[in-house]
Order: sequence, then structure tokens, then C-alpha cells
Amino acid sequence: MNEKNITKHIDWFCYHVVSEKLLSAEDCIAVLEAIEGENLTPTVDLIIQVAHDNELCANIDRLNELKDMSKQEADVFGFPSRSIFSSASAPLTPKAPAAPAAAARPAHASPAPASPTAISTAGPLPTANAPAWLQGWPDLNEAAGLDYPQAKNLLNDFLHRARQEKCSDVHLSAGAYPFVRRYKEVMYVPGQNILSKEASERLNLAPLTEGQREEFIANHDLDYSYSITLQDRYRTNLLKQRLGVAGAYRIIDSTVRSIRDLGFKNPEIVEKLTTNNQGLILVTGPAGCGKSTTLAALVDYVNRNRKDHIISVEDPIEIIHHPKGCNVTQRELNSHTRSFGNALRAALREDPDVIVIGEMRDLETIEMAIHSSETGHLVIGTLNTSSAADTMNRILDVFPYNQQAQIRAMVAESLKGVICQQLYTNINGDGVVMGAEIMLGTLAISNLIREGKTFQIDSTLQTGRNIGMSTMEQSHVDLFKAGVRSYDQTIPFVRNQELIREMQVFEAQRMGTKKAEATAAAAAAGGNQKRKWF
Repeated sequence: MNEKNITKHIDWFCYHVVSEKLLSAEDCIAVLEAIEGENLTPTVDLIIQVAHDNELCANIDRLNELKDMSKQEADVFGFPSRSIFSSASAPLTPKAPAAPAAAARPAHASPAPASPTAISTAGPLPTANAPAWLQGWPDLNEAAGLDYPQAKNLLNDFLHRARQEKCSDVHLSAGAYPFVRRYKEVMYVPGQNILSKEASERLNLAPLTEGQREEFIANHDLDYSYSITLQDRYRTNLLKQRLGVAGAYRIIDSTVRSIRDLGFKNPEIVEKLTTNNQGLILVTGPAGCGKSTTLAALVDYVNRNRKDHIISVEDPIEIIHHPKGCNVTQRELNSHTRSFGNALRAALREDPDVIVIGEMRDLETIEMAIHSSETGHLVIGTLNTSSAADTMNRILDVFPYNQQAQIRAMVAESLKGVICQQLYTNINGDGVVMGAEIMLGTLAISNLIREGKTFQIDSTLQTGRNIGMSTMEQSHVDLFKAGVRSYDQTIPFVRNQELIREMQVFEAQRMGTKKAEATAAAAAAGGNQKRKWF
């Protein structure tokens, strides 16, 4: 076996499959030798294929999961500190002479099933080569021997560290390494063992009240807002999964960001939307795209610049808004009201000027939002859609066919704007930037909605750029031109040939400028040096 063919990815992959007893160390070596015997360069995909073809492992799904996890670890940590291929490392399984892959197990022998508890035998992730910000996190497996108050303190320490390191999410799941999401990238926390069932249950249930624990035990799911302090809050989802309890913690910003800080190219257009006394404003995008942050910025702008009554209905409450110019009434689903529909019906009798809906998720909520926007209220809500056209289709499609013409007319009349956004890793990989598709409720847009021609919305957004509208593709190009996204990062998201040519010309000009600057700098440096003859 040629050791030069052992890449970081292969090393990590083999480490995990041997740890979980999906393959033995001898199997891994035999597979690699078989691949090399065919004059092929080993890859993890080839290893999985050969292992499957030779009936060495039937759990292909788990092998593919380990392939993805190993790629992440290879990118973050480099080579593992323990390797099945290193004679200096303690072997994870007894060594034996490697046999050819085809003969590694008799053809008639059934492959050994992966043990559901085998995952707990894997060692902690090594800390060598990990970035500084990933070093020294609290050890969560200590929670298995703690009572609830002590486990809660340990969880708080871990969440505080995640907030300090600018993470957006923390995931604590039984049978898996703790991991965080930072700048859209999932990162495993080194130095941690795989969370045991007991440790995960203790950590995730520690912050709950007795009533919440009973609800979780009964339903196996729970959404709630975990508040350590008013400035230290987390949107939390608990669930029961195959290996035990798991928790996902979304870190809520301690301060409300202004509209101008979010990254809109024309923030004044977005601010102007909030000056309407009635109508519908929608903030849309996939999960994790910053909708809640934008919604909070819109509410804060209204709060600072108007003197009105704002009623919000959220699941759960995320950003807490204190009265500035407005009185703000915030209601949480289940804690303060039974449903969005109940809260919105009641809101119409509570003298609101602005109604904020955390998520328009069903027919009743969408119907009440449209009705409220027609009765003299400004309604701001969110939807999980990927474009302005998809947003209109989603709103219309939830209604029965015989009502859709009426709903189109109502939406065409009340819609003030749609902000469809997404977050992307920046050019340096040390932050995120926002791309946004902006649709304003102009006469042309209203006519397209009324006539059911939502497929023409994209072309109208392109022609309306002079008044602040923008397609998502144009937003990508704007980010590229601003220097916060590279050409290679941007080009997969752009299909419009005119925009692609625009990018190519801009990139060529930028590269030419850089080359000229480098040449001039080299010439200046050369002019200051004496000629050397020897």
C-alpha cells in the first residue's frame, strides 16, 4: 500500500469506520490495496464502492454520512491524531496480514450489522490543527453525572462560548459530536466525545420547567425561547430521535440591528416601506437566511420613527422590543395565545396600527394577514419561499381554487413589498453577506398578480431597478462588484447571460488593475536596488 495515497479525508474516514466497527483496519487496508492494484487513485467514494461490492459492509447510508463528516474534519483538523495506518498509533483493532478485497469476507457470509451503540466507542475529536476559536470549549459529557442545575450551568457556559465566537446555532444530539454553525458552515467542536444518551438528555432538559418537561415527554417535540438573561436568549427546539434527545439552539442577537446595517444596497427603499399606514410587507427566504433579523429591524424602525401600537405574534418570541416611540405588545404562541389565527382575530379588536406575524404558515394565518392589511393596518410577516414569484404562488395556492381570483385582487391591492433574502459566506470566509430580491407593489406588479401572471415578475423586477427593485441574480452581481464575494463564489448563482458577461468584463478589468499595480510596485522596488554583478 502506497502511504502517499492516504489523504486526510481517507484517514479520517477509515478512523471512523473502524471506530464504529463497520469495517476492520484490515478491511480498509485490503480495499486500498485492491484499488491500487487496478492502477486507480484511492478516494473515499471508491473505498465505499469496493466495500459494498465485496460485501464488507451493508450499511451504505452510514458510510456516506461518515464520508461527509470526515471531509469536514479533514478541512478543519488536518490529519487525525490517531490513524489506523500509523504504526506509532495504538491500533483500534488487532492488526493482521491484509487480504485481497474480494477475499476479505466469504461471499456467502452476511455482513456484520452496525451496532447502534458502537458509535459511543469513538474517541474525542483531536484538538491539533483546529482553529484557535475552537479550542478550550466546556466538556459536555460531564453532564451525565450532574444534576439539572449543574447541567444547566454547563450548557450555559457552552452557549456563551458559542455566542462569543459568533456562531449562529448550537446542536447537541445523543450519539453525535457536538457541533456549531458559524458563517453558514458546520464545525465539530474538538476535544469533545460523542454525547452519551444520558449527557444529552441531562443537558437539553436542564433549562426546562416541570411543565415543559412533561410536555416534551408527552409530545417528543418542544419549541421554546430559552432566556438566560434578557440580553442572552436562544430559540430552542428539542426532539426525540433514534439515539436519544437532541437540541438545536439558535443564538438570538442581543441587540437589534438597523436596516442600514443589514447589507441592503438601497436601505432607504426598505425603510420607506415601513412608512405605509396600511398594506402587506413580506420578508421571505429559506430557513437560516436572517428573516427574523430583518423582521426585527423593520419593527425597530417603526418603533423609533412612529407613534403607534405594534402587536406581534411569534413562535417563540425572539427579539424583545422595548417601547421607544410606539407601544409594543408581544405575544408568544402557546404561552400567550393558542394559535396565530386566534391572536390575529383578537388583534383586530385591540386597536393596532402595525401587526407583526412571526410566520405565515397556514391558510388561516395568511387569510387573516390579508384581511388585516385591507382594514387599515400595516401587516409585516414572514414566509419560507425562495423568490418573489414563489411568494405570490405560495400565498395563492393555499386557498381553494374558487377563491383564488378574489385573493389575487386583494393581494394586488394591499401588497407593498416583498423582501426575499439569503445569506452567503463572504470572500474571506470570516463572515456572511446578504443577497436580497426586492419587489415593490407597483402598478405593474399589481396587474401581474391580479391577472395571475406571476411568471412575468422576474422581468418586471429587472426593468424596475431604477426605482429600487432587484432580482436575486442582480444582487449576487452587486455583491461581487462590491468585492465581498469572489467570481467563483458568484458565478454558480447567475444564469442571465448579460449579467455573466458583465461579471466577466468586471473581473478582467479588476485583474488587469491588480497586475498593473503589482508591476508598478515591482518596478519601484527594482529602481531602489543597486545592481548586483555576482
